Parts: sequence; C-alpha cells; structure tokens
Amino acid sequence: MMIFSRRILGLALGITLTSAAFAGTWPYTAKPGVQEFTGQLIVRPIQVDTMLSKNWTLDKIRGLQSRVAPRFAKNLVRYYSQTDEYVVKVPAGKTDNSYAKELIDTGDFQYVCPNWRLYPTRNPNDPQYPQQWHHPKIKSNLAWNLWTGSSQQYISFVDTGVTKNHEDLHDLLVPGYNSVDRKTEAEGGDINDINGHGTHVAGCGAAHGNNGIGVSGVGWNFKIRFVRTSNSPSGGASLDDILAGARWAVDNGSRTISASYSGVDNDPVGTTGTYVKSKGGLFFYAAGNDNRDLNMFSYADTIVCGASDENDGKAGFSAYGKGVALFSPGTNILSSTIDGGYGYASGTSMATPITNGAMALIWSANPSLTPDEAQQILYLSCDAIGSSNVFGHGRTNVYKGVQMAMATLAKDTTITSVGVQTGDYTAGNLGSVQDSDLNNAYVLNTVNAGASGTIGAATMTCSLPTDQGTITSFGLSTTFRVSGGRPSSVFAYLLNRNTNKYDLITTKGALPDTNTILSFKLGADATNYVFGDGSVRILVRSVVPQRFGPASGTLSIGYAKGRYSTRPSF
Repeated sequence: MMIFSRRILGLALGITLTSAAFAGTWPYTAKPGVQEFTGQLIVRPIQVDTMLSKNWTLDKIRGLQSRVAPRFAKNLVRYYSQTDEYVVKVPAGKTDNSYAKELIDTGDFQYVCPNWRLYPTRNPNDPQYPQQWHHPKIKSNLAWNLWTGSSQQYISFVDTGVTKNHEDLHDLLVPGYNSVDRKTEAEGGDINDINGHGTHVAGCGAAHGNNGIGVSGVGWNFKIRFVRTSNSPSGGASLDDILAGARWAVDNGSRTISASYSGVDNDPVGTTGTYVKSKGGLFFYAAGNDNRDLNMFSYADTIVCGASDENDGKAGFSAYGKGVALFSPGTNILSSTIDGGYGYASGTSMATPITNGAMALIWSANPSLTPDEAQQILYLSCDAIGSSNVFGHGRTNVYKGVQMAMATLAKDTTITSVGVQTGDYTAGNLGSVQDSDLNNAYVLNTVNAGASGTIGAATMTCSLPTDQGTITSFGLSTTFRVSGGRPSSVFAYLLNRNTNKYDLITTKGALPDTNTILSFKLGADATNYVFGDGSVRILVRSVVPQRFGPASGTLSIGYAKGRYSTRPSF
C-alpha cells in the first residue's frame, strides 16, 4: 500500500490586504514549494456593471475599454474572453510587485494577481484505517439506497494526472486535457500521473463502486474527464493553468470540477468559479493545509472545502473560517494510488474531491437543477458540527442532499400574469414573456420622471403550489433590452408579504440595445415573498439616468421563467 508522506504546507500568512484591487495579501510574498513568482500577472479590467454603478459616462466606459488591450501589446501572454482576464509578462526592470502596483494605480483594473506557481495541498498521514471511514460519516451508504450516480454525470479533477490503467478508474475515464500544453488527449495532451496526487484525488471522488474490487468513490458511475495541470514531478502548477483547466472542463461538459491546490485566496479563483457557474457547472477548491483563518474573503460561486476528521472535528491542518463554505472528511482517506494500488492520505486535497463527488451524486439525482439550486442543496444538507465561523455550512451529508435533490424534481414555474406599472404598453402579451425572441417581447415605452431620467416598469406574477413542502428558494431569469442609445440600469423587486412593499432584490447594468439577462436567486428569504395563494409578485424597472441627457426608449421583456425548490422533512 502506498502511503503519501511528502509535506507541502499551505500559503504564507503575509501582510493585511490594503487595497481591494490586489488579490490576496500585499505586498505579494513568495514561499518556495507553496507559491512562487512566475514573472507573470493575471489582471482583470473594471467590469461594465461596476462602472455603471459608479455613474461613469458612456464615453468614460469606452475610454477604459479602449486603453486596456493596447497597454499589453508587447507583453501579453494570453487573453481569456470567458472571464475578461489578461495574463501578462512582467516587463524587464520591474518586479511582480512593482508592476502590479503600477497597473493598480491606473484605476483601470478590478484586480491584479501574480500568476503564481502553486502546489498540491496535502499533509503527513495519520495512522491507517482498514476501511473508508468517511463514507458512513457522510452517509454515502444510505444515499446509495436511493441513488448510486449516473454515467451521464461528468466530473473533472484538475490535478497532476491520473493512472489511466488503474483497475478502479480506467473504465470511467473519457478523453481529457493537458492545461499546461493546452492540448486535448486527441491532440497529444498527456494526462498520465506524474506525481501520484491526482490518482488519489480521482479515487476519492469517483472510483468505480460496486465492482467487486478496490474502493468506492462517493458516486459509482460517473464519467471522469481528467485535466492534468502540471508537467512537473513536484506537481507544481501555475494559477493560470489550474483555472484554464477548470474552464476547459466546464466548456466540454463537466458539471462538477475540483482543484486540490494552494492559492485559494486569489481573486481569479472566485472569477473562474463565477464563469464555471455561468456555463452550468460548479467549481470546488481546497481551503489549504496551513490552519489559517480565511476571514479575508468569501466567494459566492467557488466552493471552498475544509477537512474534517474521524470525530467530526476540524482536521488540525485545515484552514477554516469565513472563506470556507463547508467541510468534508480529509484525514486517513483510503483511495487509488499511482502504482495501481491503494493507500491513505490526508489533506484538504482529499476533502475537496469528496465534496466534488458528493455534489455530483446529488446533482445527478436531479440533473435539471440549476447550479445555484444544486449549490444551495449541498449547503442546506450539511450537518452542523460546530460554529459556522469555523465550519461554514457544516459537514457534507450526501444522503440528505440526494433526498433534497429528488424532492425538487420538475419544479419550474412560468409567469402567470403580466402588466404595466410605469410607461405605455405598446406590444406583447403574457405569452411574449416566454418567447426567447425579444422581437416578440412585452414592450413598454419609457416615461420621463424628471431628475431620475426615463423609466419603464412591468409587473409579473409567478404561481407556486402550496402543498409540496416548504419553499426554500425562488429564482427568476428574464431577458431584457432597453433601447434609446443610452446606458441603463434594470432593477428587480419582489413584493414583501410582510410589509406589502416592494424590496429591491438585484440590479443589472446594460449598454444600449443589448440583450441582457437579469436573474436572481433567493434562499432563506424566499418565504418572505411567497403569498398564501402561492403567488410571487415581481416588478422589473428600467432607468436611463437624466445625467445622460434627454432620452426616450423602450423596455422589452422576454423569456422570463422562475424556478423554486422545497425542503422535505427528515
């Protein structure tokens, strides 16, 4: 049996962050074997929504957009349109820190982050156990009585490669990708394991179960689309290559993707999580093995995983706190090894793929769940094992998660009424808000509201059944377009049944004559907006501010659809 023994610590503590535009601690500090400078930075310009929220004029917005790309004409490594991020070389005579500060001082960037060379996260082993203790702890065995997984569920691990002929993995692997060389296997990309970390990670989440040999992953039948993100025997990988691998995985059909590396507290990790979610997936990242309190950030879309022990305590090495979403078992985890056998290892590197596998099992029980809904079920199904200031939502319980996913099957809702709140109705009807073609949308002329600018608003109602359990979430997605040649903001409000007043839920900035998606999702607060008859009453309001001068136009609303979920009793 192979036993992992190499010790790679988590990130250095560093100095307190002094500017929101710097990703991580400032000044940036390298630590050999944990995070090392590469002479490259990852930079992201200020986004249009942020510029509109700061009342920037259209000329100022376009001015920034015209400056960014030419600035990197001589030192651009690559550009990612998916996340609007530039990877750039540090010019000669400058350091990673000095060039980062120079870019931040322009005021043009949301963040600047070193393209760190990062390393897999793992710790020395504790005493071995003769079985996979973590399955009973997260109740995998009970979940398998309800659901064992689906071969239609694609799961990815971004790591050091995989032993392709391993008896517990080989029949589950589909063609993968080498994110260092930017090559698929068909193009000659090598995904064979060069370190051992990746094979163990893959087995934690998705080893073939119920096949009479070896060990079992959290789900039995997933297809594994592996991404090798390192060509170094040490397993070291650049932040750029790790995140590019995650984006490739979701772009090629994987719904759950995990990376068991250091570097969690860098803003691009959150940006890639948001991209993965926008493409229909969820991204998991290891909290790290440095016992840090990650209280300096909290990602909405990247799920950061801590490690718990056999007694449902925090593993001594595991990072914790505000930035950690949940915990999963991460000590003495028995899984597949690079030599074709099995061995124990500990770390948030193990907890992260176990969480990935749990989410894949839950999601495959109801593939129609949105990423937001799947994420919420994962959180709601966790068992509380201590303070949320340490453990976040708690420790994964895959049995509860599968139950909740099955209880939410086929729970969509459509708009049942639509009307004018502000403006003059010109075209469309109730059916129009279900039509993805905005040429046939529900259309309002805007009206002048003095100092506020021009406004158009429409009311919509969804009806939810009242006999299928407690509503735990409600969301709406609608496509809109505002004409008139001016930047605009569109606001979504819900009528609060307790106050009988509309509450602002979300806002979205948009450039003129551009199809834009407005969406929101409510969790714990959803019940405040569901009336006794099951109705949810929505107000969508467009505003073209007076600061852009006299303006008139239309608000077009189309393809509006709600989704809701319920929580069963346990």
